[in-house]
Amino acid sequence: MWRSEAINFPAMPARILIVDDHQIMCEGLRLLLGKYAETEVIGACGDSATAFRLSGELRPDLVLMDVDLPDGSGIVLTRRIREAHPAVKILVLTARLEPSLVIEAIEAGASGYLVKTNASAELLATIRTVMAGGALPNDGTAAVHENGAPPALADAAVHLRQILPEREAQVLALLLRGLRNKEIADELTLGVKTVETYRGRLMKRLGCKSPADLVRHAIRLGLAIS
Repeated sequence: MWRSEAINFPAMPARILIVDDHQIMCEGLRLLLGKYAETEVIGACGDSATAFRLSGELRPDLVLMDVDLPDGSGIVLTRRIREAHPAVKILVLTARLEPSLVIEAIEAGASGYLVKTNASAELLATIRTVMAGGALPNDGTAAVHENGAPPALADAAVHLRQILPEREAQVLALLLRGLRNKEIADELTLGVKTVETYRGRLMKRLGCKSPADLVRHAIRLGLAIS
């Protein structure tokens, strides 16, 4: 685990704190954002404790937040920072695009969710959108809510619909109608074991540990696949 204290730059329109436990990622983001006059990295660190302290000391406009930190969850840290400093916007930047994580991040108060593999131009565009309080297009790469309004999870739902194979979509639709495995098997002319396999794949996609969690997550995402 590495630590880095504040970087003393003059105030800019978007003052950014980077939180990521991979130092090379922080350095890469700092170099990238340093190319643009509208962004300024004012600090960077790789753990929750330092990030929470710097968010209070530096009062950044935006925090780029990793999900997995060595001393805790970036999503938990997002909630703590938002509760302590409501004016600070947080963009979750992670290697994983999982609908359940999108839900947790947005509900914790994140203004957006972006995958690390996205192009640098998309990162800048996302930062601009978040700072303007706007919503991102439904391309499945991020989810944003406006001005503290209830979370808008349509992006995650659109993405999931796009990647679901037809049979998994059919099984999910019947699960949402309350059908049991045997009833789904009869409806789709499949074996019960096959239905259980599809259900297991759906649970993995949504990061769910039980069939009940799968249904709850699907409902919260607003999925209505027929």
